[in-house]
Amino acid sequence: MTSPYDIPATAIDRLVRALSGKGRTEAALYKTGPGTRALLAHELLLAGARPVLVVRGAAELHEMLGVLQLFQSQEEFQRQKARWVVLPPFLLGGGREQAAQRTLRKDAWARRIAALWALQTHEGRVGVICTVDNFLPWWPPRNFLDTNHLVIKSGEELPSDLIIEQAITWGYERSTLVSRPGELSRRGDILDIFTPGHEHALRLEFFGDTVEEMRLFDPVTQRSHAMLKEAVLLPVRPLAVTAQARQEALARFKALRTTKRIDPEEEKALRLALEEGGAGLTPGVFYETPAVFEDWLPGDRTCLQASPELFAAVLEEQAWAWEKRAEEGAMSVLLARRRALHLRSTEQALKGLQAGRTLLFQSLVMGLEREGDEAPEHSIDSFEQLMRLDREEQPQDEDTQRLEEQRLRDRPWQALVERLKIWSRSRRQTLLCFSSEQGRKKFLALAAQDGIIPATSYATTAQGLFALLSPFAKGADLQWNGMRILGEDVLQPRGAVRPAVSRKEFIGLRQYEELTPGDLLVHRDYGLGRFQGLVRLDLGGVGNDFLLMHYAGDDKLYLPVDRLGLVQRFKGPEEIEPALDKLGGIGWARTREKARKAVEQIAGELVEMYAWRKVAKGFTYGPENELFREFEASFGFEETPDQAQAIQDVLDDMARPEPMDRLVCGDVGFGKTEVAMRAAVRAALESRQTAILCPTTVLAEQHFQNFKARLKDLPITVAMLSRFVTARQQRAILEQVKRGQVDILIGTHRLLSRDIQIPNLSLLVLDEEQRFGVKHKERLKEFKKNVDALTLTATPIPRTLQLSLSGIRSLSIIETPPRERKAVESALIEREPKLLKRILEQELAREGQVFWVYNRVQGLEQVVDFVKQLVPGARVAMAHGQMAEKQLEETMHAFWHGELDILVCTSIVESGLDFPRANTMVVDQAQLFGLGQLYQLRGRVGRSDRQAYTYFVTPSIDQLAEKTRKRLQIIMDMDYLGAGFQVAMEDLRLRGAGNILGESQSGHIAKVGLDLFLEMLEMEVSRLRGTAREEVVEPELQIGFAAHIPEHYMPDSRERLKYYKGFTSIHSPEVRQELQAEVRDRFGPLPEELSNFLAVLDFKRQLAQLGVHKADLFPGKVKLSWGESSRALDPARLVAWVAGQAGRARLMPPSTLELRLDENVDMVQRLQQVGDAIFSLKA
Repeated sequence: MTSPYDIPATAIDRLVRALSGKGRTEAALYKTGPGTRALLAHELLLAGARPVLVVRGAAELHEMLGVLQLFQSQEEFQRQKARWVVLPPFLLGGGREQAAQRTLRKDAWARRIAALWALQTHEGRVGVICTVDNFLPWWPPRNFLDTNHLVIKSGEELPSDLIIEQAITWGYERSTLVSRPGELSRRGDILDIFTPGHEHALRLEFFGDTVEEMRLFDPVTQRSHAMLKEAVLLPVRPLAVTAQARQEALARFKALRTTKRIDPEEEKALRLALEEGGAGLTPGVFYETPAVFEDWLPGDRTCLQASPELFAAVLEEQAWAWEKRAEEGAMSVLLARRRALHLRSTEQALKGLQAGRTLLFQSLVMGLEREGDEAPEHSIDSFEQLMRLDREEQPQDEDTQRLEEQRLRDRPWQALVERLKIWSRSRRQTLLCFSSEQGRKKFLALAAQDGIIPATSYATTAQGLFALLSPFAKGADLQWNGMRILGEDVLQPRGAVRPAVSRKEFIGLRQYEELTPGDLLVHRDYGLGRFQGLVRLDLGGVGNDFLLMHYAGDDKLYLPVDRLGLVQRFKGPEEIEPALDKLGGIGWARTREKARKAVEQIAGELVEMYAWRKVAKGFTYGPENELFREFEASFGFEETPDQAQAIQDVLDDMARPEPMDRLVCGDVGFGKTEVAMRAAVRAALESRQTAILCPTTVLAEQHFQNFKARLKDLPITVAMLSRFVTARQQRAILEQVKRGQVDILIGTHRLLSRDIQIPNLSLLVLDEEQRFGVKHKERLKEFKKNVDALTLTATPIPRTLQLSLSGIRSLSIIETPPRERKAVESALIEREPKLLKRILEQELAREGQVFWVYNRVQGLEQVVDFVKQLVPGARVAMAHGQMAEKQLEETMHAFWHGELDILVCTSIVESGLDFPRANTMVVDQAQLFGLGQLYQLRGRVGRSDRQAYTYFVTPSIDQLAEKTRKRLQIIMDMDYLGAGFQVAMEDLRLRGAGNILGESQSGHIAKVGLDLFLEMLEMEVSRLRGTAREEVVEPELQIGFAAHIPEHYMPDSRERLKYYKGFTSIHSPEVRQELQAEVRDRFGPLPEELSNFLAVLDFKRQLAQLGVHKADLFPGKVKLSWGESSRALDPARLVAWVAGQAGRARLMPPSTLELRLDENVDMVQRLQQVGDAIFSLKA
């Protein structure tokens, strides 16, 4: 039987054969779309035609790559070693990235050079996909990579100095930590270098001049993960400043001047740039005969492209943008105004584009003659459109259609399942696209329950369903061959997806806090001192490392690095500069005693609250039903791993008999609301009620709208109580709540009023709990005693965070950003009107909104006038907390609905509000804000897939106070996604801990420091709960042999201190081994001194368990001393053991044991032998 798709497909097959043959061939196709274009390019590649797929810009490139990725799981594609080489936009990036910034950035040129190298060397079939603007600039000569590459092989002799020298010539720069292409770092026998062509950086380990090992390592974790036998080092700039190239470039500059293409001053600038390594030079300036893009493309290529007229307009726009930015002086390209030195003409670019075999994708123009075939393709933008398209193919009567539409609204998942079963039989191929393996697994698990099992790799001849990985989010119906491609936007509504954000932009929790000279430290025995650095002391001819701490009266304490566990960073209120303690004084003892008494009182209150939480809540949940699973499936985004774990944590808590008390800490927009929705739906489907408490009326309405939209297909009633609701409506809602007819009630502190009765309340959700006052919190305590409590926050208040970490509350952290989310770009600037005017105009030009935040109500009106002068045509309004409630709400409403362009406001905007159109924020007088405020303010922008910007404005950067500068530096350093938890930790130290355990405790915390205070509190809580830990005495060691991290092995003292802190604070052997492996990986084989230090730490842990107070360790013997009351060893066994040692051990009064060591083994083995022997005598 002939398929209805055979005839058009045969025409396409003829076209592919013609274009993959010899000779010049031109062809045209009409009515095509991205699916058809990508499929044709794929078929041409497999047929050996060397396709070059040219697209207009970045968006189309992303779309085309997404479709091409669908076919790359095909066995034939793998067998032929086929690959696509990608050349991204050359000139203009997205958002506000300036012209030619992209041309000069090392990582951008690194990607281009890697692509050129692949074109030149790839053994299998290779195709090219590129944006049309690549045909506009000048490129390095075609033979550039013939001599400018270096093959590195494991086991060969190749001095690291030679590699570094060559890399510097190619534009690499030295860095302490290698994290992006073009960086290198040498640490002893380890050389890290990030070369083009690899997703991860290279780590070379040398033995003398021999490359002993070569590994790939992750730039974020700095850990190796794969071995390599061979790698190629490529340039990261399109020019190599060798001696010969330098002379040729100087001659080129001179020729440009003599022919009056540049003036003498410009020649001088070029010469200076050349002396500094070539930064700012482009191929058109550097080379006498630069190449054009088509020189690098295969000679027998087949170019797939849109009409020349369309591309001409794109190229003209790019050339115009270059000139405009050059006039503004907003480019880092030298001589940017001399456009001909950098770009060729549009006509030349189009001519180069049209050389060789071409396949034009033409629009069908009615009434004109045309030559070529049709390959009709329809785009599919939504699930509803897909269903509509399906109904058009199978007409139904009106009643059936109406029932079908109702069913589609009520049960979309079941509707999709039925269609998939039909399509698997009736259509040739249906390709379902998933942006990640996790999303595909989730779909496959749900589909399998309904008997649907798609194939997970593509096959050209196979019929049926395919579940494939691809970021292509839209849909396409290729009518000419019966293929339908359905992305996640069609299968389920979601926001625009961008390529996954590089995790280089994200840093999670730091394992060990870094110390810098000048930091305040608390020693638990001696009190508050100031850290002055890591010093090496020679004692008895043996050098080891010590922490130097200064105390009052110029007292100094040298703390051995093995005793770092005795010190903690002092964390107290920022405005308080505490006095240093005096060594040998009694002040510290008094301070600790006062803090201990305060701790006893607080611990009692906490344990009482904890006991309340253990009371059974009086109801249990049944198993999750089909409606709940459908609700989960309808989530329009893929859960991040952290978010999925948080959801599971909450659902598990709800299933337990005791009430939940969980804090979900997640950056703004990272998906905390969805966690609350899952919990609320879980409760509602069991006929239980949920109350959601918000700090502001605007936030309450936002939650209300979001919940209503998300739950519209479920039989769940959502209501809101706030000032937006009239008194009459409130009375009606309260009556419905009382009768149990409202499932989810959202509101402000009005929900805490005594007149509100929620009879079936089982879940209380608190959003941004720190915004509620003391009285409200007391009422909340009553609420939370026997219901599940879920708290959501972006920057946890210290009390909440620390109690969570202390085990009183459960904690879930969402620190993985959504795939489409971009980190907010931040800048610290001075209050310069011209710059501020440009910032505002740029945001308004892209139809966005701006927050202008000023932290003083007095003077806010003058700021409004200032903003109106900067942008006279903008709609500007003011908002602050002292305004009348109604006026404030109306203003925030207007801004939310897009009726205002710029909102000048105080930090009222920080409390959890969502304004997706607001993507620029100006924080005026940023030096007056606290760290937590700055962080939460920045989180108010960047809630969509658009690039967002925050500008911290100060009167004068140079005149900022040291502490203010430090605070602003922290917020700039944390310019990455998921920094909320880290900010909370810093916020404890900088903003003070008054909120932690009540204002009355601030004085105690300020004196002993937050860490020690909380440690004391945790121990007291454990004691009252009957889970007190046995106090372990830390032995005092005197070490008579080298046991440290040598400077030649780890030159950076901050790195050494970080690892000292890490090794001394870790108690788990597995984690210690992991850290040891990290050091080995980054710095090479462990030297003897470091191995000794680690052995000393192991030995010390054994001694601590044995109650040893003091130990003297020497190469030939050890002396161990106990307290007189110690009962750690069995006396009878000890005496018997000493007697059997043949003079190698002896007991000395009052309680000392001396042991001679076996000097035939190394120091590590000596300590292990003694430790094992003594530990066997434990009582």
